[in-house]
Amino acid sequence: MTAPGIDGQAGGSPEVTAEQFRLLVEQVKDYAIFLLDPEGRVASWNHGAERITGYSAAEILGRHFACFYPPEDAAAGKPAKALGSATRTGRYQERGWRVRKDGERYFAQVSITALLDEHGEPRGFAKITRDSTGDLQAERTLREREQQLAEAQAVAKLGSFEWDLTTDRVTWSPELARIYGLHPASSSASFDGFLRQIHPDDRAAVTGTVRRAAETGMPFRLEGRVVRPTGEPRLVASWGEVARNEQGRPSRVLGVCQDVTELRQHEEQLAEAYAREELSRRLQSGLLPSLSLRSSTLWLRTRYQPGQERALLGADFFDALDLPDGTVALLIGDVAGHGPDEAAVGVALRAAWRALVLTGHGAGELLNGLDQVLVRERPSVEVFTTLCCAWISPDRSRITVALAGHPPPLLARGGTVEAVTAPTGPALGIHDDGYLWEPGVVEVGDAWTLLCYTDGLVEGLAAPGSVERFGIDGLVEEVARLLGAPTELDELLDGVLEVVHAANGGDLSDDVAIVCLSRCPRTAGRLAAPAAGQPDLAAALPERQLPTGQLG
Repeated sequence: MTAPGIDGQAGGSPEVTAEQFRLLVEQVKDYAIFLLDPEGRVASWNHGAERITGYSAAEILGRHFACFYPPEDAAAGKPAKALGSATRTGRYQERGWRVRKDGERYFAQVSITALLDEHGEPRGFAKITRDSTGDLQAERTLREREQQLAEAQAVAKLGSFEWDLTTDRVTWSPELARIYGLHPASSSASFDGFLRQIHPDDRAAVTGTVRRAAETGMPFRLEGRVVRPTGEPRLVASWGEVARNEQGRPSRVLGVCQDVTELRQHEEQLAEAYAREELSRRLQSGLLPSLSLRSSTLWLRTRYQPGQERALLGADFFDALDLPDGTVALLIGDVAGHGPDEAAVGVALRAAWRALVLTGHGAGELLNGLDQVLVRERPSVEVFTTLCCAWISPDRSRITVALAGHPPPLLARGGTVEAVTAPTGPALGIHDDGYLWEPGVVEVGDAWTLLCYTDGLVEGLAAPGSVERFGIDGLVEEVARLLGAPTELDELLDGVLEVVHAANGGDLSDDVAIVCLSRCPRTAGRLAAPAAGQPDLAAALPERQLPTGQLG
């Protein structure tokens, strides 16, 4: 067809040329193809233009093509600039937003060609427009997917590479460049150049594995170190597969690489932590064994609770022994500090205590021997140990107590509770030339309860927010209160711990170990002080076997 004011081309009949042009244009449905006069008014229209813009020929012919532009672009003079550029250069092309009749915007690929007469003067313009909104959306989706992939690879520290066996070129992803410490713009190299990043000690194994995969077409998996340009080594796990061409021959090696440096370090740390935990468990069992006595007249209970620093192995320890003559020996101690070294010292002291007790050493000799063991076994001269040793006579009426810097045990008898009065010597490891520790002897009668403990039980707060310590006096008061009613020995120990925790406002800062021994022959093992003015009927009851062993 021929637009108004635009003649057919020279060299043929204008009617034939116009008819051929009309048929050509009308057969095109995916493109808007139309003519503009020299001023930019629409001079022809096709079905593709109607489909894309929504205008019919009757609605658009004669209107300026600026109506296809967004208002802001039309106001900025873009239509005139497009015609001016086409006039100067012969053709103008761009991609940009356009507006349909209903106001909907679409992304268009536009070409404007100047139509010139034989003198080079513009006679009008041919305009071709394609709706490429779908292409734009596809490009955006592709970019988003690429960005998501890059982000996922960065989070997982996962990069990828492709080795083209035909060209011997290796290309890699931005994340792999980051793992290798390469410039982000760097994305390809020869296979040998790619391998230069591998640690010299690992290069032969990595090269051989990947080349064998390329030759055999088999998948591969390996770990090796790469060396960044800064000299920093990184451990990289790689796995990949081989793609084949149409003839079935290996053509490309596709690989994925993950920086597992921190992962392997974390695994090593976990393994070390597990080993430390196992060592701690063994040491703890050496410090705090399950105790039992053969005696049918004594009831033994123990407790242990770690302090707030639960990750550190405590060094509180205890033990009990039946001796051939019927004597029962007790031990409770506390090595200053926390950790496996201190715990090992506690295990050594407990073993030495057993040996010295079983060979009949008295209190003074025993503590001097333990002092020498501590000096030899301790990790540093700052480490000291407090101890409480007790011997219960075969007839259970007398207790011998020796203290080395340790808080005194509590003794409940005859309706009263008091701290045992015994000579208190220094802690082990304080005096370079040793010390002569002396024991104290207490006549306890027929019914009594002895509570031995480490200082963590009394060094907590007297009340939440207080600056005062719970102290031995506070412990005496609470034990007396708990014994004021019929109480089982387990209830007594649990009650003491509950009260101390509540006063402290939570967990205690230090570990707590308790050894409690009772000769209180009452039914069901209940402990109670006699009411004022009433006889102690417990003393008149026959002795019966009481259970022993650690609970809790």
